[in-house]
Amino acid sequence: MKSYHTIVIIKIMFIWYLLIVSAGFLTTSTVAYYSDHKQGNGSMTIGTWESEDSEHQIEETEKAKEKVEEQEMQSESAAVHTTDE
Repeated sequence: MKSYHTIVIIKIMFIWYLLIVSAGFLTTSTVAYYSDHKQGNGSMTIGTWESEDSEHQIEETEKAKEKVEEQEMQSESAAVHTTDE
């Protein structure tokens, strides 16, 4: 009879142990996280500072635009002359 009580007490203690450990697992936070990374390509300008070089580049860009516009106008006028004849 004494061994029966000992077995019952051991089973009850084991059940309490399982309950405490289960409660601990259920109430603690997880270290799992969701990660969705994508490789980005490109560039981003954070700030601009004007210098002599940038002013020179702006002038060159404006001159290049004017040349393109002149060429477009010349090609349009040439197209008009060929259709008139």
